[in-house]
Amino acid sequence: MEQHPKPQRGTNGDVIWHRVGAYFIDSILMALIWLAVILAGTPLGDIGFLVLAFVGLVATLVYGFLLEGLYGYTPGKYLLGLVVIKSDGSNCTIGASVLRNLLWIVDALPTLNLVAMVLILLTDDNQRVGDLVADTVVVKQQ
Repeated sequence: MEQHPKPQRGTNGDVIWHRVGAYFIDSILMALIWLAVILAGTPLGDIGFLVLAFVGLVATLVYGFLLEGLYGYTPGKYLLGLVVIKSDGSNCTIGASVLRNLLWIVDALPTLNLVAMVLILLTDDNQRVGDLVADTVVVKQQ
């Protein structure tokens, strides 16, 4: 995996549908992780299932929080040529990644991503709540 690919600054307005696609790819990959946890854990009984559920939770946290901070993208973003950067053009940090992903609670949960989509369309830098608070933008990779 390429760590922090070079961003094409100023392309954040051109990636709205790529972001939607990346979200779907990442959601499918996360669902596959949890499907594996459920299928492998069910025959192991309660303790085995709890251990695998913990592994699934750790995988979810690494996937959601650390990949963007360490590499600048998730697999979905990488496949669609996107990278997360700070608004000043510097690399996304683990702290910014954790903050922007924790705020999916505001962006997604109450309204099924409606808040995120409206903000992406209405803000100057096409940012959702998580991006605004973490001071990040999603742009194309060079």
